[in-house]
Amino acid sequence: MCIKPTSQKRSAWTLVEMMVAFGVFSISALALASLFLFSIRSFAALANYAALDQQNRVAMDKITREIREAREVTGYSANPPTLTLLNTNNVSVTYRFSPATRTMVRTSSDGSSEVLLTNCNLLSFNIYQRTPSNGNYGIFPVASNNWQQTAKVIQLTWKTSRTINPTMRINSENIQTARVVIRN
Repeated sequence: MCIKPTSQKRSAWTLVEMMVAFGVFSISALALASLFLFSIRSFAALANYAALDQQNRVAMDKITREIREAREVTGYSANPPTLTLLNTNNVSVTYRFSPATRTMVRTSSDGSSEVLLTNCNLLSFNIYQRTPSNGNYGIFPVASNNWQQTAKVIQLTWKTSRTINPTMRINSENIQTARVVIRN
């Protein structure tokens, strides 16, 4: 019996080819994992900002509605920021900022109290008057004498921020500002 030599070649990967393929696939897997983690962090930051913005809008709507309908400003303090209004039902309403708890609280003389803002870093109230001068209705700082009677414009500004997770260091900030005219 005679054995014929085979002319078929066997193909296989060499060690160098395997190392190159493993390196290319490892780099692409790391790139995809990095993209995935970045996308998750971005989505979490966006969701955090949207929740913070919604909270701020609700607070701004409540405050501006009440300021527009107020009869007069009865109290004001810059430090700590406090604003007291008399509303159309003759109920005294006070907005007070507490830097220690980072909250803005609305309290009224009828006994109700409500936290409007949490995670608040900054809050300021400014009071102006609208005195016509030569047909120009601009806004001017409130005069020192009898300012309760002349206050017609209130500017409020606040900044809130919230961190998702201290280890991820994702921080969302929101700044709200408005100038509201007392209509009554």
